[in-house]
Amino acid sequence: MKRTLLAGALALAGLTAVEARAEGEQPAAETAPAAEAPVHRFGVYSRGGVHAYLSNSRSVGVFGGSVGVRDIIQDRFILQADVGFLTNLGNAVPVQLAAGVQRKGLYSPAALLTLTSFFGERLTFVTVDHPVAIRTPPVALGFLLAPARFNVAGGEISLLEFGLGVSPEFPGWGVAYQLNLVSVGVSF
Repeated sequence: MKRTLLAGALALAGLTAVEARAEGEQPAAETAPAAEAPVHRFGVYSRGGVHAYLSNSRSVGVFGGSVGVRDIIQDRFILQADVGFLTNLGNAVPVQLAAGVQRKGLYSPAALLTLTSFFGERLTFVTVDHPVAIRTPPVALGFLLAPARFNVAGGEISLLEFGLGVSPEFPGWGVAYQLNLVSVGVSF
């Protein structure tokens, strides 16, 4: 009796496996996971060009470069942070946080939302609207566009990135300009 029940159970199990194969499904033990792209791709990058903040009451930066870290999520979304050094209108240290989106593939233009603060020396002006020099560092909210950006085998290069940002001066507004001539990075 026990052998008959065991044989029936094995036959039923074998029949179920045969039916699953006949329908095109593979048993769980025979399926292999598909190779997927990593969810996070971390990297470092460096860029150089023009980055300036100009307003009626103060001006910061102009020429320099920066280095930063980047996380690319699912080859689509970008999170990055960098710190740089600017000279000409005082020696300044811009700190920028950015988040955005890129196109997948070899040609991968990107658009990012940026938050940039300029620490350090600046050229200040005393005006009727600002009778006392502003001591706090300017913080600009803006965007960065990278239309000529390419990814190849864990490396990337971007030419002529440009950005624009604004910051309240109470009263008035300051404008942050950014033109990166070249940006290069590697990811791992």
